[in-house]
Amino acid sequence: MVIEVTRIGGDGSISRAVVDTAGRDDAARWEQLAQQATLEVPPPYRPQPGQPVYEVSAGGHAAHVAEKDLAGPLRELVSAVLATVNLVDRRDVLS
Repeated sequence: MVIEVTRIGGDGSISRAVVDTAGRDDAARWEQLAQQATLEVPPPYRPQPGQPVYEVSAGGHAAHVAEKDLAGPLRELVSAVLATVNLVDRRDVLS
């Protein structure tokens, strides 16, 4: 399963992170996070000017979500996927 999160900041900046669960030791954890996020029934899309919005996709489903509407398992999924980018960035700085 490929899990992708795109964050579009209020200033127009774009960040994207992708986790491909194929071959990962923790694939079951990622797939469970994606299932719990229930992307097939996303929250209403209610963007606010100047605030970030997210596009989240996994398992053939996608959702557009305003930051203020990220909650529960969906917020956990978004945070976990975006954190993988931060971990990679830190490793690059340290090496």
